[in-house]
Amino acid sequence: MFVEFSSVLRATMLGVQLGMTLALVAAGLTLIFGMLDVINFAHGSLYMMGAYLGVTVSAQFGSFWLALLIAPLAVGVIGAVIEVFGLRALYGRNPLYHILLTFGLAVMIQGLVVEIWGGQSLRIEAPASLAGTVQIGPVEYPVYWLFVLAVSTLLIAAVWLMIDRSDLGILMRASAHDTEMVDALGIDVSKVFTGVFVFGAVLAGVAGVLLGASRSVNPGMGFGVIIETFVIVVIGGLGSFKGAVYAALAVGLVTAYGALIAPSVTDIFLFTMMAVVLMIRPNGLFGATEAA
Repeated sequence: MFVEFSSVLRATMLGVQLGMTLALVAAGLTLIFGMLDVINFAHGSLYMMGAYLGVTVSAQFGSFWLALLIAPLAVGVIGAVIEVFGLRALYGRNPLYHILLTFGLAVMIQGLVVEIWGGQSLRIEAPASLAGTVQIGPVEYPVYWLFVLAVSTLLIAAVWLMIDRSDLGILMRASAHDTEMVDALGIDVSKVFTGVFVFGAVLAGVAGVLLGASRSVNPGMGFGVIIETFVIVVIGGLGSFKGAVYAALAVGLVTAYGALIAPSVTDIFLFTMMAVVLMIRPNGLFGATEAA
């Protein structure tokens, strides 16, 4: 099947943009697992809440920018409630408890979304300043998608620098690896864990708002994105931020190329890629010998 160069270029740009946005969701999930040792099945629901709260704020105040500010912060508050009143009592226990609790929360949040916003598809109105397209070679590319790519890339780079180069990143890693020593230094590890969970929730909320203006906002979007996110985390390696970013880019590109070549079997491409990686590297690309 012949595919025009312009279509391939457009798919590549879309794949990179989608990958970097999914990296925001996957980064939060992998940070929570790497620091707290919690597999958070409700992470997709936090992404969904970001989108729905973005719809509400945007409709109420007529401002996409206000939605991009307020909705992720509100999702962070929801994340704090989940961590403090749900997960905190389960640290150190069998991971099955974390899975059951977060899966149950995901189902509950989806039900609340249907009750509050209904089951119809909604959308966040993108600002007029980001309307239109720009010419990139032979491709007319939406300005909004370039904005999403720029914001996602800047946020991922900032988080990466924070983890690797800042005192806060050192504290986060120390709290994950030796909680007793950090406690002995007079630092409240429980607050560090809450901060990590809230930060991961805020990243998911940002992704929800950004994609809510280019994708439909519906009650099933949380479960849809959590599947993509777990594929990313498994490919990159559990707990590896670097792996999550690289794997998110790969998943974004495979999704875009799959939609171009054979839209009906895109999921098969994703799971095939995951299976091949796991056969070669059972712990993921960066999960065994190289931790981020």
